[in-house]
Amino acid sequence: MHYRGPMRRTLPLAVAGALSLAAGACGSSPATPSPAHGVGALAGRSATQVLAAARAAANSAGTAHLVLTLASGGQTQVITGDASTTEGQETITIGSNHVQVVLVGGAAYVQGNAGGLTTTLGFSATVAKQFAGRWIEVKSTDGPYQSIEQSVTLDSTLAQLVPTGKLSLTAPVVFAGRQTIGVRGGLPGTAPSGVTGSTTLYVATSKPTLPVHYSGVARKASETVTDTGTFSKWGEPVTLAAPTGTVAYSSLPTK
Repeated sequence: MHYRGPMRRTLPLAVAGALSLAAGACGSSPATPSPAHGVGALAGRSATQVLAAARAAANSAGTAHLVLTLASGGQTQVITGDASTTEGQETITIGSNHVQVVLVGGAAYVQGNAGGLTTTLGFSATVAKQFAGRWIEVKSTDGPYQSIEQSVTLDSTLAQLVPTGKLSLTAPVVFAGRQTIGVRGGLPGTAPSGVTGSTTLYVATSKPTLPVHYSGVARKASETVTDTGTFSKWGEPVTLAAPTGTVAYSSLPTK
């Protein structure tokens, strides 16, 4: 789950900052893990090998559309984006707070309402209100740039969705009209103290063996975060342009 996402980890819903892709998903609920090896184009593959095949296919495609949904305690966070290996864009909505991010041409651009700017860039309420609705240019030398880049680009996003630990394969299940097989394991990255859970990345069983669906759950004490999501439009062009009339992040007051 996306609880380690550098930019998304600042968002208030994160117990384990999960990402999800349920839009467009179809078919039955994931089955209990049973097969020891993959099926279709993944026949004979172990869970580790299925993950490797998915990452290779994703890198070959180079671009994808993502819809990710995180739910916790009656709140919902939705992330919609288009990502490539070096650039991307996202819209993040948490209740009434929202922010847009564009990474293009070696710079990042962020626009949001006051709540969104406070959540994602750590602005004080005063600064966030003053610059709400303005496009803020974050250069590669600015502090938040690396976190934004890692949150928006394709490979970094995938890396934060890959299950860890002891892996197993699910029985085949259909999502968005494609047969998939899931690789199930522990939470991606290193879970914070007291957080437990599991994640499953579903991979198409026919070539190209691309990620199709993601689901996970994280728990800490009485709080539970569920995460689902979908990948689509693999390999389609992602056309981005830098906004005009921007204000430099480095020129903004911190308080």
